[in-house]
Amino acid sequence: MPPCDGAAASRRAGQPRLAARRGTGPDAHHHGRTPTNIDPSGRNAPDLYAVARRGMREELSLEAPEHSLALLAFVLDVDRRQWSAHFYARLRTLTRDGVQARMSRGVADRWEHRAMEFVPFRPADVARYLLRADRMHRWAPLAPALFHLALVHVHGRTSVERAEAQVVRRL
Repeated sequence: MPPCDGAAASRRAGQPRLAARRGTGPDAHHHGRTPTNIDPSGRNAPDLYAVARRGMREELSLEAPEHSLALLAFVLDVDRRQWSAHFYARLRTLTRDGVQARMSRGVADRWEHRAMEFVPFRPADVARYLLRADRMHRWAPLAPALFHLALVHVHGRTSVERAEAQVVRRL
């Protein structure tokens, strides 16, 4: 698979953090609350890109030169006093097989993932994957929106909404 031709979803192991549901993905990085990415005095805003790069490094063993990041959304949950940043990451040269090989050699947070699944990054394929009977009600709350935003970022809103509507009609 050429670089950036697939979407990755993680099946979490053990108790997930934040809003992720047990045994489902995608990654729910809780890296923004560390002293290296947020000012403990509260005087400076966290560096969202540094938080995302740290998550990529710890969760997938991917270093900054190996990928590019695009911020898709910033979400505030005022009831729970949480925030999250949603990024689209594009691999520069590494392939799906390369990511799997690297993860098999170990990652910093290797105990967080029970399995990693890859899906072709095309609107209909991702929509079918999200709506599979064994997964449809098991996603972390923001996961479907994140996949949708990433698809729109790459393929455009019209083609994504058309493909999603066709998949839903066929359910």
